[in-house]
Amino acid sequence: MKLFVETSLSDLYMALIDNHEIIAKVRVENLVKKTDAFYENLNQLLEDAKVSIDNVESIYTTLGPGSFSGARIGFLFAKTLAQISDRKLYVSPTYELFRWQKQLLSENNNKIRIKANRYNVYLIEFNPEFSCKLVDDDLAYDKFDYDLFEQNPIYFLNKFTKVENPLDVELLYLHEPQIGGEKC
Repeated sequence: MKLFVETSLSDLYMALIDNHEIIAKVRVENLVKKTDAFYENLNQLLEDAKVSIDNVESIYTTLGPGSFSGARIGFLFAKTLAQISDRKLYVSPTYELFRWQKQLLSENNNKIRIKANRYNVYLIEFNPEFSCKLVDDDLAYDKFDYDLFEQNPIYFLNKFTKVENPLDVELLYLHEPQIGGEKC
């Protein structure tokens, strides 16, 4: 069984995937304080699926950029679980979710805008080269289509990168991080 955790965007989202299908999911929209609700929702997800965390063999999570504390709670949970068990950890920068989404929808995926906070967005461009910056904006940003993910979970999960050593992976930030992590 696979556990997908996305906490760096506006919503708190977790899904259990078994045999290429989502068997249970939790989505709390526009949740600012994800740290307060993460474990309560994880427990609810497991209860809804009638499974234990021991049934999870692989964990998929994003590395940011996005919400600072949101990205940390999902990532640190996944990283810690992989370190103390034999579970596999798979990661991806958050912006790649949008690129894959746009690819599925046959849209131009050379520019991604991720909400950073109430006043800014992260502007990530891939053409001609990769660039990322925090910009003041009207907050027009891309939204992740969870319905599309739920219709195509394996398409998305197959694009994540397997982590050989959880100690070697860090969150991505678009500014100089004050607490660990790598600058995007």
